[in-house]
Amino acid sequence: MTLRFVKALHLLGMAMFLGSILGHITAGLLPGIHDNAATALVARQTIDVATTYLTLPGLALLVLTGSVMTAKGRLPFPGTRWLILHVLFALLILLNAGLVLYPVGQELLAAASQVAAGALALDRLAPLEGREAAFGAANLLLSLMALFVAVIRPRLGGKTRPPREAAGGA
Repeated sequence: MTLRFVKALHLLGMAMFLGSILGHITAGLLPGIHDNAATALVARQTIDVATTYLTLPGLALLVLTGSVMTAKGRLPFPGTRWLILHVLFALLILLNAGLVLYPVGQELLAAASQVAAGALALDRLAPLEGREAAFGAANLLLSLMALFVAVIRPRLGGKTRPPREAAGGA
């Protein structure tokens, strides 16, 4: 597998991950989500499906391909400042997603199911939604920062590209 193919898969993972986040935001803006139990449940189910089939696989693809590119790439990881920063953002995204966002999403889905069944008041979703919104915004910001660091890497100093001889150029 060539590094170009791995990089293409990395970009696919990024599109899946960021696209699903934008889908989550959109589902959270559905009219009636805060005053209609059925709408709240459908929104939570939609977000859960997107998380299962886009967010988590996209994040897994990013981690896998990012690890391969780092291991097989021509840049020295410890000596490349932009790459260290990029990996740091990725670790923060993983921690936030795994320790906060995914569990809160599951709590919200369960609570929305209880609301739709009449066992819980609709206003009980608000604290969980607030937590999801805050940590979700943090993950979106971290994701955009990781993206921009990867794009503007030459300005951050350190090695940015392999020497032409090592890359096979003249």
